[in-house]
Amino acid sequence: MKNPFKKHDNSKLLVAGLTLGAIFAGAITYLYIKRKTDIDAAAAELKEHAKDYLKRQEKKARKLKTDVSELAGIVNH
Repeated sequence: MKNPFKKHDNSKLLVAGLTLGAIFAGAITYLYIKRKTDIDAAAAELKEHAKDYLKRQEKKARKLKTDVSELAGIVNH
């Protein structure tokens, strides 16, 4: 028969759980920081070339000149 007044020592299990939790938290933090730097580098590269498309389109674009009398034809077209 078990003694109901005897206390069980669970401190080793608690220390192991806390240690394992700290290791997992450190690993997750490391992976987050590593991934964030990769994402920031890719974003900087995309931001650098973001306006290249607009510069190519700027050469082709021309301003359309219309008169007020031509607006009715454009709307109904």
